[in-house]
Formats: sequence, structure tokens, C-alpha cells
Amino acid sequence: MAKVNKTGPEGKATLSRRLNQTYRSKALDELARQLAFSPPDKRVQQVKRIEKLHDQIDPDKNYPLDFLFYRITNYRREGKESVVLAGEAILPDLRLMIDALSRSVRIPLNDDNEPVETVQQLASRLGVSTKTIGRWRKAGMRWRWVEPADGGKNIVVIPRKASDRYIEEHPEQVMRAARFTQIDPKTRQRIIDRARLIARRREVSLNQVASHLATKTGRGLETIRQLLMQYDREHPERAIFGDYVGPLDHKQKRTIARAYRMGVSVGKIAARYKRARSTVYRAIHQHSAGKAGRVRLDYVPSPTFERDDAQQVILSRPLEALLQHKQRSSAPTDGLPQEVRPLFNQPLIPQEQVRALFIRYNFVKFKAVRERESFDKYSPGAKQVGAFKQWVEQARELRDILVQIHLPIVLSVARRHMISETSPGPTRLMELIETGLEVLIQSVETFNPTRQQFDSFLTNRLMGRYATTPSQSKGMAHRRSEPGEALARLEAIAREAGVGIADF
Repeated sequence: MAKVNKTGPEGKATLSRRLNQTYRSKALDELARQLAFSPPDKRVQQVKRIEKLHDQIDPDKNYPLDFLFYRITNYRREGKESVVLAGEAILPDLRLMIDALSRSVRIPLNDDNEPVETVQQLASRLGVSTKTIGRWRKAGMRWRWVEPADGGKNIVVIPRKASDRYIEEHPEQVMRAARFTQIDPKTRQRIIDRARLIARRREVSLNQVASHLATKTGRGLETIRQLLMQYDREHPERAIFGDYVGPLDHKQKRTIARAYRMGVSVGKIAARYKRARSTVYRAIHQHSAGKAGRVRLDYVPSPTFERDDAQQVILSRPLEALLQHKQRSSAPTDGLPQEVRPLFNQPLIPQEQVRALFIRYNFVKFKAVRERESFDKYSPGAKQVGAFKQWVEQARELRDILVQIHLPIVLSVARRHMISETSPGPTRLMELIETGLEVLIQSVETFNPTRQQFDSFLTNRLMGRYATTPSQSKGMAHRRSEPGEALARLEAIAREAGVGIADF
């Protein structure tokens, strides 16, 4: 457990600088050591990038090390074989990196106007102890060190976004901690003895005994339940309720959901965790609903979406019909690595069909949001979660298509921009295309199809971005890309945004 200092600036409790945690990945450990030598302003930027990356990592997915390096440093490694790391192992290492880098610089308390709370403030708001916050920090709540308002030593704060997310993912744990009250040793022992006596004389459950004792002692039901469960955990050889297994925690639900996805039967999972099949199904649905809540879905609204016949009108035409067009882009691909040339040989879709694709894209995101809003908070149904996933999959497919079919515009504008440069290097075209891909992905998300044509919208944004993007080739040793390297860089940019450009 992270140690807790008694006081900090202004008498506020702070978390110790020393953590009983080590890096799981040697590569991320080494990267953290390298970043420590960056200029202070660079380290502040890196802290923010790591925080953003941390909140986007899915514990159930795997991520290439190159992808993590790019997200943290904004620099793509070359000539190194990338390994793949599990998201569950990446998260604690990212929190340690945030800890180390933010401790080494002076970040203002209200940097970027992001709401933060000291450990004491968060503990008071939730009605828990600072030691409990320390346990949550080690269990997954991210934090950072900042400069207090009085300019004293750095203190630990919890960003409001991080605490809200932890509370959302661990509602039962937070509720138990908030309800727990201190009980003196003599009263505690009397409650335990009384519970043992009742359990011996009658066939009763832990909840029934806790309810009876809560009434008799005037204590909260949850307080008595936690006291008895804690006693059984600490004294398994003398456990009062040896067969009681308690509620499933967030980690157990995640493990159950992963096992179910891998094909393990619900019956085997139920036997492993000593639960009813209905409990296992509920855990799977709750985990899926939790992941659904973290999916970012921003759409351009339209009054048409609210109509009763909106789905019939917008989705009536098959997607294949919108994509059928024999003519393909004639944009020259000379100067590009052989591996990426097929990406720019795309069908030239008429603007009216492109507009229909964008309306369709925003509508399915709208439907996904509405489906998510209908989830039962405590017991989301499989049908609701399944419908949400289907809408999200449709949105992802449409986003990939919209990005893919507009890659020729990126190539065309990049070539036009190179004409204005005095001495473009041999790798300059790929640099511009990589930057243009980022602009294209962002443009697909923000474009309003009711206002203008997308090719004009995208061209203007690309020209504006290129005008402010200096050449990265200047002063660098030029070399020809290794086979597949250019495609790998484009895929890394797309993967960061959740786009599959090579799958179309």
C-alpha cells in the first residue's frame, strides 16, 4: 500500500513520495528514465499526454509498444522491433510515469482549469479516510503532483475526471468505504461473538445476521456486513460464514467477461466463483455496460434524427449501393512507398452519396447514444448492450469507409503543398500524408453534411494545417523507408484514433 504522510502544506494529508510499486514493463521503465531528462515544459506536456493515454487504454486489449511510445513522446521509433503489451499491465506503469514526471516539475494547481482535489478534499467529499484514497490510488485511480497555491512543496491531487471514473467503475467498493464507521474493539468483539452464536443455532445467511445485529446495535447494515466479512477474511480457520463469497468486485467481473468471450461456459464460470448463473450473466452485462459508457460518441445533431421514421428513411438504402462506383482516383502515386500505394486507389464517390454516408454515420452514433442512455444502471440487459454494440460497429465501419475514400484528397493537397516548398526532402511527401491523415480523421468527426461539401471542407483544413507545419526532414539524415515501414506509421496513426485504414 502507498504510505501516507501525516501532514503536508496547510496541514493537508498527502501521499508519500515512495510507492511499493515497480514497473511491469522494462521498456516503459526505461522510457520514464529517459523522459526525466527532458526540459521541464516538455515534461509537463508529457504528463498530460500520458494522462490522456491512460484514460483511453482498455484493460482487455493489447497495445504495441510503438503505439505507446508515439502517444507519449509524439515521436515514432524506427528500426526497433515492437512488442505487444496487455492493457491491464500498461495502466499501472502509466500511473507511475505520471507520478515520476509530475513530481519532477512544478505544475500549477489549477493547470488548464481542470478540476482537481487534494487527498483530504476527496476523502471528505466521499466520507472515507485518506488511507482509503491511498488504496484506491494503488488499485487504479490516477493522480499527479502539483504546486500548491502558496508555492510550497508539491502535493498530490486527484483530477476530478480520474476520481469520477474510478467511482463509476467501482460503485460498490466506494459505497462500502463511505458507509463504514469505526467500531471500538470491545463492541466489535461482542458483535462477532453474537454473530457466531446466531449462525450456530440457526440456518441463516450473513445478510440476515447482519440485518439482525444492525437493528440491535443501532449500526448501519453495511457496517455490520463489512465487519463480519473482514473478520472471516482475516480468520479463515475460524470463519463464521465460511461459504459466503461476497459481491463480485470490478476485477472479478472483468475476468468473468473475458472468460465468457474466450468461450468458457457460464456453468463453469458459475462453479468457479460459486455463483448462480444469473449472477454471472449479470456480471457480464454490467462489465459490457461499463465499457459502453467509456465509448466516445460525438455526433452532429439533426432534427431528422428525432422523427419516428428516421431509421427507415436514413438506413433504407443499402450501404453497398452508396459505395458502388466504377471510376477510381487517378491521383499519381509515384514517390510513395510501394506498400502504401493501394490505399490511394479509391472509388470516386459522388458528393451526394458522400453526404448520405455522413448523415448515416451521425445517425448511427445518435442511435448508439440513445441506446446507452436507456441502460438500467444496476442490471443492464443483454438485449440493450447487444443493440448498443451493433450501432457502434456500424459507426466504426462507416468512419473507416469515410476516411478511406478520402485518402486521395490528402495525397493531392500534399503534392500541391510540396510545390511551394523550396527544397522538399525525399521523405517529405510521407510526412505530409501522415499529418494529413490526422487532419482527415478529425475532419470526419466534426463535419456537418448540411452545410458544405466534404472535399472542400477537408481541403481547406489540410491547407491550413500544412501552412503551419514545418518540415521535419530539414536537418535530418534522409534514408529510404524500410519495406512496410511507411504503412506501419500510417496504421499507427489510424489505430490511435480507432480507425482501420488497411482493412477496407
